[in-house]
Amino acid sequence: MNGYLLATDVIAETLAPQPAPKVEAWFAWAYDRPKFLSVITAGEMERAIRGVPDARRRSQMVAWWSFAFRGLGSELLLPVTPAVAARWGQMTVAGARPAARDTELLVAATAAEHGLALVTGRPRTFAGLGLDLVDPFQ
Repeated sequence: MNGYLLATDVIAETLAPQPAPKVEAWFAWAYDRPKFLSVITAGEMERAIRGVPDARRRSQMVAWWSFAFRGLGSELLLPVTPAVAARWGQMTVAGARPAARDTELLVAATAAEHGLALVTGRPRTFAGLGLDLVDPFQ
C-alpha cells in the first residue's frame, strides 16, 4: 500500500457541523501519511456543496473546500486515466456490489490502480473487489 484514497463520504464527514469523533481521530492518526483524492470525489464535493440550500452554510463550505482543494496540489489529485478506466470496466462485471454507483467504482478503480487503501465509511459497497479498505467510522 502506498497511501490512502479518501472516498467522498469521508471528506463530506469533515464538513459536518459535528464530525464523527472516530473520523477526526483517524485524520489525526493519518496526519503525516500520504492521502489522495480522486477527481471524481472533487466533482462530487463541488456538487454537494453547491447544492446546500442554506446560503450562509453553503458560503462557508465553498470557502473551506476552495482552501482545501487549492492546498492539495496536482500530485495528490488523481485523474481517471485509461488504466483507471480499464479497472473500472473490470470492476463493473467482476463482483461489484449492486449498491456501488459508477462514480464509486471509478474511485475504487483509482485506489486499485495506484495501490492505495480506500478510506470509506461504506466498506461493504466495495467488498470483493480486492481492495484494502479502511473504515474510519469504526
